Amino acid sequence: MATKQQNVSEKRKHSPTTPVQRKEKTQKISKTISTVNEDTTNVRMNEKKSAIFYSVSIVCLAFGFACLHVYHVASMFENDRHFSHLSTLEREMTFRTEMGLYYSYYKTLVEAPSFSEGFDQITHDNLTEFPSVINTLQRFNLCPEVAIGSLYRIFMAVTNWLGWATKQCWQVERGQGLPQVTSCEGLGDPTYFYLEMVWIFAGFTMGIIFLYALFLSGSVTGGLLAVLCFFYNHAECTRVQWAPPLRESFAYPSCLLQMMYVSVCLRKRDSDFSVKPSPLIQLLGICGSTWLCLMLWQFSQFVIATQTVALAAMFVIGAIDKDIFLIVLFGQGLGVLQAVMSLFGNELLLTSILTCLIASLLIVTLTLEPALTQFNCLPRGLVLVCLTLLGTITLKTHLSHALGNKDDGHIINILKSKLTGYRDFHTLLYTCSPEFDFLPTETVWKLTETLLLPAVAVAVLVVPWYWVSNILFSHRQNSDERSESHLASCIEPEILYNILQLAAFAIMAGLVMRLKLFFTPQLCIIASLLACRRYFRFLQTDNVHRAILVLLISGMSVRGIRNLSEQRNILGEYSNVPFEELLIWVKTETSPNAVFAGPMAVMANLLLSTRRPIVNHPHYENAVLRERTKKVYSVFSRKSPQEVFSILSHLQVEYVVLEESWCFRGNRNGCSMVELWDVEDPANAHNPALCPQLFVQTPAPFHRVFANDAYVVLRLHSQYVELNPLKVYKL
Repeated sequence: MATKQQNVSEKRKHSPTTPVQRKEKTQKISKTISTVNEDTTNVRMNEKKSAIFYSVSIVCLAFGFACLHVYHVASMFENDRHFSHLSTLEREMTFRTEMGLYYSYYKTLVEAPSFSEGFDQITHDNLTEFPSVINTLQRFNLCPEVAIGSLYRIFMAVTNWLGWATKQCWQVERGQGLPQVTSCEGLGDPTYFYLEMVWIFAGFTMGIIFLYALFLSGSVTGGLLAVLCFFYNHAECTRVQWAPPLRESFAYPSCLLQMMYVSVCLRKRDSDFSVKPSPLIQLLGICGSTWLCLMLWQFSQFVIATQTVALAAMFVIGAIDKDIFLIVLFGQGLGVLQAVMSLFGNELLLTSILTCLIASLLIVTLTLEPALTQFNCLPRGLVLVCLTLLGTITLKTHLSHALGNKDDGHIINILKSKLTGYRDFHTLLYTCSPEFDFLPTETVWKLTETLLLPAVAVAVLVVPWYWVSNILFSHRQNSDERSESHLASCIEPEILYNILQLAAFAIMAGLVMRLKLFFTPQLCIIASLLACRRYFRFLQTDNVHRAILVLLISGMSVRGIRNLSEQRNILGEYSNVPFEELLIWVKTETSPNAVFAGPMAVMANLLLSTRRPIVNHPHYENAVLRERTKKVYSVFSRKSPQEVFSILSHLQVEYVVLEESWCFRGNRNGCSMVELWDVEDPANAHNPALCPQLFVQTPAPFHRVFANDAYVVLRLHSQYVELNPLKVYKL
């Protein structure tokens, strides 16, 4: 009986509720779910707002640093030359060597009756290497000039239609008996418009460095640290403020962008700053950035080549998987092909080490590497390296031979001269220039004074130690599967790649001082890793880490601020009266078809300011042009006047320009022009130097037609002597 009552009570206890109760219970549950959904939605909205605010803040910071850098380089350029008060001729004279050559094509585009006519002139040019007709777009990486020239014409068309004033002109008294000149300032002046575009690219450089460092360190502090390091070591990071039209001014920000994008693709995880793109987007992004990098500078191929080597090394040791390695290789390969086609079949790039290296790696990775998976890492890696080297050398040799191209032969010889005692005329012409010498110890000391080198040394030691600690920790795990999984994630590929890239840039800068423009900014980017908290877990608290960073920045600022102050205090005013006299004489006293030869730097300015045909110029990345320049430079040798006259006449030269410093002033040991020729032409080493004779006495069959303290112009044509008595123009 008791059991029966108990069962009844249990049934009553669990019996269904009334419809009203069920409705109330359902409403309660619905309200609870609704509240949870609202909370979740609010959290997501707040997270989305925070992400948007963070992204906008980052973009604003990058833009702010870019604008600061634009102001910095533009004002230094103005302070150094007092550029705003120079005449058009004087402004063109400041663009020496390659700068004048590149700027001359921009001038052609903006002064032609139409853009299409200007474009036709630079693609069928018979002034730069007379009498040859060349496509300068194919040879000289002139995409910046084409783009800026078209923008200038569009800008002027729009402003003229709107009736806006775009420049202001005034008369400038130069003193010292020099005549007045007209000087114009504003975007309506072609030179100012061109320079503004250069400064914008310099701004891109700073903005990308901030974003790059922020990506690697995962910290805004890291980005700020990289920017400070760049400003504090500005003289060692860039020369855009002194030589704006050089190719590196346009190409370096695109190279930074390409390296940054590859780093994004290498990252195994998403971050607060970036989301890893899909494989197709990765391929297209690498292809486009590689194409842009190669289009803007002939030396960009070496940056991509070192990147390829670094990634190949990472693939061999298992730091990146095969899929991402192939994506990068295919992206680089497509970028190279696009660049070759965009440059009208540029043979220097088509037969380059980069092209052959990418092709060799693709062949080895797709066909031979799968058969080597059974081997251990070390023997597998050695076989892959040997096969890749063999394939690269074979492709390079056969491709260059098939196309008959020797344009990059001087680069190989320069490397030989750095590592051995090899010397020839072209190699000495390069290595005797300070820009192509070894990295001086002075640069190392300057980077140490600002604590940049010590800071990077700490970062390069701490990061691998962090990886090793993680690897050792993984071996203590009980599960082998878990250990392997953890081991695969210990090394961060994007960080390792940038450290390897820094090592490559260090070697390049050590061999060729000019290439420190890659090395020093990469030091600034790697220094940002000091702001990454995960690498400094051995520090007790975040506050200790922050305090150390504050001390580091304070120490950097001691010398860094002084460096900035020294740069800002550089004041000058450009003037080169002898060179101005030479150019005015050429414009007024010679035929528009008169053909000139002489020092490469002088020829570039002569082409720019007088539009006279020249037979040699400073762009040395062409085998035929190198041999032509060597023949022109026989005027600085010990050959007889008659032999040099014959050589120059064969080149159809009518006037040859001599520069006093090339004839009389000594240089570093073994680096005067006569000493270069003694290496190349030992048979005449006992003869007197020809140039001093031509500069002072002018022996027959040469005839002096112009002379001042710095320059002499000699005429070669014998019919000139028959028709006219010797006439020397002394301005």
